[in-house]
Amino acid sequence: MKICQILAGNEDGGLEKHTIELSKQLVNRGFDVTVIAHEDFKESFENIKFIPLDLSKSRNNFFILFKLYKILKKENFDIIHTQANKATSMVTKIKSFINTKIVSTLHNYKKNLSAFEKSNFVITVSDNIGKNLKTKNKVTIYNGISFNYDENLKIDLYSKYNIEKDKFIICSVARLTKVKRFELILSAIKNLDLHLILVGSGEEENNLRNEVTRLNIENKVTFTGNLVNNEVKEIISSSSLFVMSSDNEGFPYTFVETMFCKTPFISTPVSDMEKLLGKKYITHFSDVNDLSSKIGYVKDNYNEVVADFQEKFDYAQNKFTIENMVNETISVYKKVLR
Repeated sequence: MKICQILAGNEDGGLEKHTIELSKQLVNRGFDVTVIAHEDFKESFENIKFIPLDLSKSRNNFFILFKLYKILKKENFDIIHTQANKATSMVTKIKSFINTKIVSTLHNYKKNLSAFEKSNFVITVSDNIGKNLKTKNKVTIYNGISFNYDENLKIDLYSKYNIEKDKFIICSVARLTKVKRFELILSAIKNLDLHLILVGSGEEENNLRNEVTRLNIENKVTFTGNLVNNEVKEIISSSSLFVMSSDNEGFPYTFVETMFCKTPFISTPVSDMEKLLGKKYITHFSDVNDLSSKIGYVKDNYNEVVADFQEKFDYAQNKFTIENMVNETISVYKKVLR
């Protein structure tokens, strides 16, 4: 089976991680995979056929669409798999000129889903983001990861980040952008006796540092900047709680990694978090008091919370594997080609 993965963005996040992992696993299983993406990603797709094409410009750019059409026509793929909204929009624009089945993955909430509805089949990374799709040809496939259970991820965060001994440590990991709403966590911890480790960087970092100063909680917050994945997992594994305050998520890899690290998790009701965590660990959008209350509850009832999460950890470790993600994706390919 000859498969083309198309990635239109040029950032480095969950969407890109998903495409890289999926492509590598498909190649390992003997599929003929070609990736069309921005030149910047070439190294990430090592040992995979790679055609550099900058799709980050306007999705209506005639010259880019024509280049894309020529590549797809020449290669004659069995399946074109478009990742996210922009790639799907561009490929469905030229669908009538290429005789190839199109599978599209919806990675996040979109008001306009018309491009996805023109695809032969849609994969959504959570039930919630695909609920408004007007097509019967859809399925939810959760993001999966590989995890080394033999690796000891526990580290001494107190020494590493100069945190007062015996403080309850919570963490959050993401690009520091407005949609992640980290300012809510900062306000929520003002009157709680704990320490927050924020992992990531982004355009909101200066604003968040200023907010820490304004709230007078400098001794409660550590900014680590960007870290490699193993260092991130060490922080998650060695913290007592992960807090997600986002306004919008497709299906966060950080949730999956936190479940594999066996660290409790509270979240806003993004993606399928309420379904997977239960209402007890869901905090209302933009509600500092509720968030503070939820964090305080976990801190004050920690042994009970950890016991409560054992079933969630077990479910995640069986469900959110790279093997399941790939198996279910291959099943979609085969179904579309029947």
